[in-house]
Amino acid sequence: MDSSRPRLANVLMLIVGLALGLALANGRPPQLQAGGGDRSGESAVTTGPIAIRYDEGNKTQIPQDALYYLDYKAGKLLATIPTFRQTLNSTRYLEPFAERDLVTDFKVDVDNGPRPHFLMTTGQLGTFGAGWAPLFVFETNSGQVAVYRIQQQTVGIKNQMKFELLELRAVSPPTAAATAPSQP
Repeated sequence: MDSSRPRLANVLMLIVGLALGLALANGRPPQLQAGGGDRSGESAVTTGPIAIRYDEGNKTQIPQDALYYLDYKAGKLLATIPTFRQTLNSTRYLEPFAERDLVTDFKVDVDNGPRPHFLMTTGQLGTFGAGWAPLFVFETNSGQVAVYRIQQQTVGIKNQMKFELLELRAVSPPTAAATAPSQP
């Protein structure tokens, strides 16, 4: 009786198992990314990254998001940076909201013009963004777009939000020459 045959099958299965395990261990699973937005009636909400922090303990990069709330009716844009804070008595996640007055930022005449209509989304700047994504707010009646940024600043032991308008410009439609098909 030849006893080498069962050993050979076991060794082959072990080699195949090790190769498969090594291949699966080196493959990285896709990163989970939360984000997006929602709207209901006179309001909308969205999130977007504002910074990437490095955790020395875990030796990993940790993205930090901002939470944006748009109140169409009031013409207000609110933003905060959720941060985990634990005290002896409670746990808190939300910092106070910073506010922008969109009617003032867009110079909308609500008394004599049409009712403003705002849209918002976050975007990526690639390698130039260094981990933050600007918030783009469009006012569709005036054809303008604004770029906002929120930052968390620590003053003493208190956190404050700096919510700034970076740019405001008209949305230019493409010219007829740029959109016309080229003639051979």
